[in-house]
Amino acid sequence: MKKKGVSLQTKIIILIITVIFISLALVGAFVTQWAVNNVQNKVETNVMNVAQIVANSTGIRDALDNKDPNWSIRDQVDMMLNSINQIDFIVVTDMNGTRYSHPIHERIGKKFVGGDETRVVKEGETYISEAIGTLGKSVRAFVPIYNREEEQIGFVVVGTLAESVNEAKHQVILTIILSSFFGLFIGIVGAFLLAKNIKRSLLGFEPYQIAQLYLENKGMLEAIHEGIIAIDEDEKITLCNESAIKILKLEDDEIVGKKILDVFPNSRLVEVLNSGEAEYDREQQMNDTFIMTNRVPIKDNNNVVGAIATFRDKTMITRLAEEITGVKQMVDALRANTHEFLNKLHVILGLIHLKELEKAKKYIIDITGNQQQIMSTINSRIKDSTVAALLLGKISRAKELGVEMTIKDTTLLENKHGRIKSSALVTILGNLIENALEAASKSNKNKKRVSLNIAEEEKKIRIIVEDNGIGIDDKDLAIVSDKGFTTKPGSKGVGLFLVKEAVKSLDGNIEFQSKINEGTSVIVNLLKGDKND
Repeated sequence: MKKKGVSLQTKIIILIITVIFISLALVGAFVTQWAVNNVQNKVETNVMNVAQIVANSTGIRDALDNKDPNWSIRDQVDMMLNSINQIDFIVVTDMNGTRYSHPIHERIGKKFVGGDETRVVKEGETYISEAIGTLGKSVRAFVPIYNREEEQIGFVVVGTLAESVNEAKHQVILTIILSSFFGLFIGIVGAFLLAKNIKRSLLGFEPYQIAQLYLENKGMLEAIHEGIIAIDEDEKITLCNESAIKILKLEDDEIVGKKILDVFPNSRLVEVLNSGEAEYDREQQMNDTFIMTNRVPIKDNNNVVGAIATFRDKTMITRLAEEITGVKQMVDALRANTHEFLNKLHVILGLIHLKELEKAKKYIIDITGNQQQIMSTINSRIKDSTVAALLLGKISRAKELGVEMTIKDTTLLENKHGRIKSSALVTILGNLIENALEAASKSNKNKKRVSLNIAEEEKKIRIIVEDNGIGIDDKDLAIVSDKGFTTKPGSKGVGLFLVKEAVKSLDGNIEFQSKINEGTSVIVNLLKGDKND
């Protein structure tokens, strides 16, 4: 799994800041547009309300109807401008556009400027307009003025300079921007704190490291033959590997999260959890299975936060112990195999020293091909890996002794053989083949041979080992498998005795056929089940 360049903490910070920034940008744009429109609407509403008030003022209406000889309109408008905020001018004119009020008194009596008064003069319409007047560009409201006879005698224009409106809009935009930056700053600080907290909760591991640890732990749990069950401080199962399910023959493999005593009423994990004391190599029966188990508490500093048990099927342990009885045969076979390869390595080294590189290549290819052919033959006919390993070693041993060892085409041995253990087959085959190789190697024949045939049937296994060696004297055939009998100097005579005992324990039989200087044939029959079956 490749290491990523950017750490989890950096990713979280970048992600949160990006989300906050995009969110603030979108919300800011929406709020800014709304606020600007709101400012515009408020300005237009304000100028229209003031214009309506002026147009409906009795004093202004009567004074305009009488042509205002006393300048009362000017005075009234000046008082309004001084008391109303966000209004820059109020202009009252007659139907000819002559001003009766203006913020600059010198412009009173002069014609109205802007060109947007046509609608109010000709049609008496009330409206909002934006135009350039003598004071500059402004937003202004036009309202017609009527006398008591409901005749239009003029109009009023109330406005706010565009410069004032824009300033108000800019102020709103600036407030929103500053608020957004403050929110972004708070978000950045929060992102750093959150990322740091998440990093701490993950014990400083990066995601790829967590994934790698998960895959490694999963692989280890699947590879381990021992059953593993763990519980937390609430006595709930947090882990149960496949081996545990198989060993305990659980029908429901969904036990994670359940109380340990609900699944295994006689489990001692709760006692280990409460006491904090480990228990090793304890025998126990769980779900009709006898197991050998170790239980240890899980501690965080000095606090017990759980407990874990590892166990194996006692039957499996016993089976392993039984298989150890064939260790000597396997060691001898492996030693022979190693010796053969050392000899071959010496040949290769010699050819290299002689600079016969092509011969060295050909020799390597030949022995590799031969070895692969032998292994392929054995693997295809011998499914029991322990027996297959033994035969490979014996073939190497035969080559050392100058004996041709063959496995007949009719040979077939499955992986499981009922009650016949691999250890028993190793004992029987190892000793018979070794004796055959020794006898053949002592023969004066040019071609020294040993052949093996293993035939596995439904109820029995038949083994035939033949050699063309020195043979066995007729008088010795009856006692050849007795303990202590041997024809080899230095031997204790236990090989064939072990074979006889192994055959006897399996309710089988063994038969020796031999002629001096012609060879020996040993036939073994083993029952896969009880003889009464």
